[in-house]
Amino acid sequence: MSGYRTWTPGEVITASNVQSYLQDQTVMVFASSSVRATAVIVPTEGMLSWVEDENKYEYYNGSAWTDLGITGGTAGQAYISNGTAAPGFGDVKSEFISLTLQDKSANYTVQATDANTVLNITTASTITVPDIFTDIGDRIDILHNASGTVVIAAGTGITSWAGAGTAGTATEFTLPIPYTAASVIKTDSQEYRVIGRVFA
Repeated sequence: MSGYRTWTPGEVITASNVQSYLQDQTVMVFASSSVRATAVIVPTEGMLSWVEDENKYEYYNGSAWTDLGITGGTAGQAYISNGTAAPGFGDVKSEFISLTLQDKSANYTVQATDANTVLNITTASTITVPDIFTDIGDRIDILHNASGTVVIAAGTGITSWAGAGTAGTATEFTLPIPYTAASVIKTDSQEYRVIGRVFA
């Protein structure tokens, strides 16, 4: 095979042309892998096929038919081409693509399983955020969806806590205005930042 070819009007297409430029450069469709094995007795490296009963593409790697798909990466996280480590802060993570909304109607201490979700606060209350997030970049979104004031406080394990121009683990940030929101983001080991329309 020597690349692609354009024929001129009236030119004769030879058997070799058909093999090299048409058959070997076309996606072959088979009802199953066993039908393919019967039809393609000696496959060539690079051949591509669609297997109907499994609804997938496979290519011949020189020794076996292999799934044409992305492999590697970290379960639950977006795939990063040629990555040498798990995605970190700044990378896209699947949790941000599919957020969940949890209603809270009383004081609440954030849990590790709340990472990258939205807390829908339906009554004046205090939300305490301890150092329970696993990865830098993990966050919790807090939606003040009621009257009164929602308070956001640092919990155990946090050594650096700041937002709205104020820092200190004893600082409480408030959402005094209904229908406003804030996010608490882990920006380093034991370090969290509060962003949004909060007051200290």
